[in-house]
Amino acid sequence: MALLTRYRLRRATLDDLSAIVSWPQTPTELRYLFPRASWPAEPLQLLEHLAGHEDGFVVCDEDRVLGFASLYNTKHNGRAWIGHLVVHPRARRMGVARYLVCALSTIAQDRHQAIEMATICFANNQSAYDFYHNIGFRNEGWETRIDHKGDALKVYRLTKTI
Repeated sequence: MALLTRYRLRRATLDDLSAIVSWPQTPTELRYLFPRASWPAEPLQLLEHLAGHEDGFVVCDEDRVLGFASLYNTKHNGRAWIGHLVVHPRARRMGVARYLVCALSTIAQDRHQAIEMATICFANNQSAYDFYHNIGFRNEGWETRIDHKGDALKVYRLTKTI
């Protein structure tokens, strides 16, 4: 059964990325999106980082960009990774992230023959952890990432069979 939605997915452009780097509203939100970035964000540095990802996608509603995520490491053991998932502050809790994850899962299956999706989630980002859990991701374990200050941050590796 096809899911009817007002959203559409397309590849991210440099103009999209220029807007997306302004979405984090607090130092904590910025850390979740770019652990090595310091507050306030340096837009050019973040733009260069996002532009370096092989498959960046945006979710749109009419002409507005509402969400972004990248799909990467698609050639490793049937697993594709979701990175930098972010939703515009005014579009949160409207199904944008769910739509984006579903669309990226379809792309990973169709284009890369992936059988599993994976992402990381910061241990103190309970709302993101709950979101991923609610859409079928399971905790595979944890690891440490380093932020811009050199501080260790605990992140969970979350996976889902597709």
